Amino acid sequence: MNDGSHELCQEKILILKEYVTKGEEILSSIEDWESLALILEERDQLIQRLQNMEEHFTGLKRNQVCTSQEKQQIDNLVKLIQDMDQSCIHLIQAEQQKTLQDLKKNQQNQKVADYEISLTPSHGTFLDAKK
Repeated sequence: MNDGSHELCQEKILILKEYVTKGEEILSSIEDWESLALILEERDQLIQRLQNMEEHFTGLKRNQVCTSQEKQQIDNLVKLIQDMDQSCIHLIQAEQQKTLQDLKKNQQNQKVADYEISLTPSHGTFLDAKK
């Protein structure tokens, strides 16, 4: 194994660790929708870097790229990322349901408020029995 392939492996591990950090940011700010777009964009950039790196890895001999310890570390990071993504999915779905319920409740309250307002006659208007 040459130094270049070892450096690529270490860089891949660093990118995966950055990806884990971005996943933690998503989990901690799931209710802050404005910041999620930026975090997801940064994650997409990390994915792009990994894809570019994989293309470079393909040129090298597969079995000489990473040590078994590095492969194990990469596998553990990928497993952690998958688990975090599943947690993100569940939290986002729960947040969507909560937001949907809040919207329904708000709409229902507005209908009740509009109904109450329309029951009260406007000031200065009298009912004409002849019409």
